[in-house]
Amino acid sequence: MNVRHVSIIAAKELRDVLRDRRTLIFMLLLPIVVMPLIMIGMSKLMMSQHRAKEERELTIAATPAAQTMITALASQWQSDNAWAIRALMARIGFESAAGLKDMARLSAKAQDLRRKSEKQAGTDAATLASWKALRDLGEPERDLLRDMDSVSHLVALTNWVDLDAVRGTDRLPPGVTIPADLPPRLAASRVAGAITSKEKAVHAAVDVVDDYDLLLEQASLSVPITVLYDASQSLSKEAYDRLDAFVEALGRAQVRVRLDEHQLKTGFVKPFELKAANLASDSREIQAVIGGFLPYLIILFCFFGAFYPSLDLTAGEKERFTLETLLLAPVSRLEIAAGKFVVVFLAAVTAAVLTTASMAMTFTHGILPQGTAEAFNLEFQPLALVLAASLIVPVAALFSAMLLGVALFARSFKEAQSYAAPLQFLIIAPAVASLMPDLETEIKWAWVPLMNVSLLMKELLKGNYLWEFYTITLVSMLVLTAVVVWLSSLMFRRESVLMRT
Repeated sequence: MNVRHVSIIAAKELRDVLRDRRTLIFMLLLPIVVMPLIMIGMSKLMMSQHRAKEERELTIAATPAAQTMITALASQWQSDNAWAIRALMARIGFESAAGLKDMARLSAKAQDLRRKSEKQAGTDAATLASWKALRDLGEPERDLLRDMDSVSHLVALTNWVDLDAVRGTDRLPPGVTIPADLPPRLAASRVAGAITSKEKAVHAAVDVVDDYDLLLEQASLSVPITVLYDASQSLSKEAYDRLDAFVEALGRAQVRVRLDEHQLKTGFVKPFELKAANLASDSREIQAVIGGFLPYLIILFCFFGAFYPSLDLTAGEKERFTLETLLLAPVSRLEIAAGKFVVVFLAAVTAAVLTTASMAMTFTHGILPQGTAEAFNLEFQPLALVLAASLIVPVAALFSAMLLGVALFARSFKEAQSYAAPLQFLIIAPAVASLMPDLETEIKWAWVPLMNVSLLMKELLKGNYLWEFYTITLVSMLVLTAVVVWLSSLMFRRESVLMRT
């Protein structure tokens, strides 16, 4: 085989490929522009939807007595924690909360500032000092700030309606069942119908026992508060979550009051404390997450990078009647196959590399808040990156030879697409192995094509060097690739396949 002939054919095929818009889209535009834009757009949309849900006023049905009780308990919570709230606001540099509405405003302001990075906090000295104070809060102060948000959120963003005035259909949607142990006021089908209806007139319903004052005075008894909601509806689940956080905040405050009354320490209600001593740093945990999905994306885009060039250089040339011209050139069939293989291989590797680079840029400068990537202090070892990159070579070669051989059988580009499309399902199953958190990297998986690459990349990105697994993976993939390349070269020697029109 003449290397010069192969390079000439490869250069010619590369020019043809770069003229094809479909190939450019899948090799360059999709990984560099389209995928990052989709990911950033979806991330921004999800964040905005989540923020809108948190700030939305929800309708909760309750009896007038229950509404009065909840409002009174919220006011009592603020009164019991007034001094602690003042001290917390002073430390952060905020003005003190005068009422529940002020507390809601200050809590929202603090939560918004906590979400920002140091650069996003701005150059204002007071704002930057508040951001640093929020960052350095201790666990009790963080709990107080979270409870402030829970209590004020429910009071400020709830539209209360009379439970007895709720009117809903008695015909409940499929899959809706009324629990048997509900209080009588919530057991009426009209209440469940109002919560599960398409109109969503009521997001949740609350019932409290009538003698809650007596139960509250008896420290050994709990006050039962029943919430009826529909977990299949996002806003209904949000209503339950707000009530749950509100009750948790009240409970923590009530426990503190009772402990102070009896001069007891917090260990009385928390006899055991589990202290976590995590060996993995934040960087290692993030690298484990990245190592889960990155191999899957690399394998997938490596396939798509080879998909259109391979189809265009075989079935596409048949449609354009340019394959016959190439066959008349004074070169061997093997040299023609090698030249086409080189071009498709380069396209696959390019797509994989560009996908990895664009994904890294997207996460560090698009999705993650500014400064977050630096805070995680991600450190991928150069040797791990080199070993992971070396696995792309047999994968790209395997896909290139496989797609060239399959597409060569087709009479047209459209027919080649129908032949090659099922291969996507064959690669997705083993490639998704890295996304399975409980799948151990056992030596037996090193013999399974693509699954071995996916699992090994995951371990390498975490800094685990499995040399025996790596050797078996590389050798098995190279042997499989050599077999597929040899079979594809045989296809180029068969006149019946080349001239199949």
